[in-house]
Amino acid sequence: MKESMSRVAVIIPLYKTTLTATEYFSFQNTLQILNQYDIYIIGPERLKDHFKAEYHDLKIKLFHNKYFADTKGYSNLLLSKFFYKSFSNHEYILIVQTDALVLSDQINIWCNIKYSYIGAPWFKGMETPKRPLEFLGVGNGGFSLRKVDDFLRVLSKPKYFKNKLLQDAISKTGYQALIQKTYHLIFFSYNFFPLFPKLNEDAFWGILAPDNCDFFLVPTPDEASRFAFESEPEFLYQLNNQTLPFGCHAWERYGINFWRETLKTHGFTLPDPSKVI
Repeated sequence: MKESMSRVAVIIPLYKTTLTATEYFSFQNTLQILNQYDIYIIGPERLKDHFKAEYHDLKIKLFHNKYFADTKGYSNLLLSKFFYKSFSNHEYILIVQTDALVLSDQINIWCNIKYSYIGAPWFKGMETPKRPLEFLGVGNGGFSLRKVDDFLRVLSKPKYFKNKLLQDAISKTGYQALIQKTYHLIFFSYNFFPLFPKLNEDAFWGILAPDNCDFFLVPTPDEASRFAFESEPEFLYQLNNQTLPFGCHAWERYGINFWRETLKTHGFTLPDPSKVI
């Protein structure tokens, strides 16, 4: 087996039997550009027969239905030790959700840098970035590269994580007495993740894990912007000297007109999002 095929697993999460035209485009685009790597579909056990019929030529890993019922369930799956152990025969996994686009094959370029986790950079304000734009950290999990051993290392050594995101949120309320009385709640343990259900898994891996584990390495937001764009793609495109990144996430949500015009010049023709496959 070639090194590139054993080194990386490309993971496409699916949780339904029908895809929109843009989701199908993303799916087929991933298969086309990254066809030399091991590609896995992950999804709920309830779709076992559907996956076998529709995707018999791809590798399939199934997990309990609860992990694909909602965002919280999916986050819990990607915070679980058993998920990463199921890919322990690979050095890295690249997660490509169907609202993401692979724009070129840069897998080995990014694997060679040896980061633990890479995703599109976040801005302060998250879904609604604040002006003037200021980076918050790295990064979004919808299109992300993860070093399996480093994830297992975090999950194998129980410890409490100081949650600076929760600290910031509480301090902004101005309730200093509340902070003093509940300071112990500001410590986060992945073993008790449901205590903080609003914290998505990518915030844990992108911000809390590197903040608390010296070995868990992530790029700077500037460097991560060469890996992927999510919000503010126009800004990131200029920051990167009008060079496309490895991929992008949530392109329909953030800057759809930018993506249609820009990708057209790079040979991509995006489909009508209203159609269902």
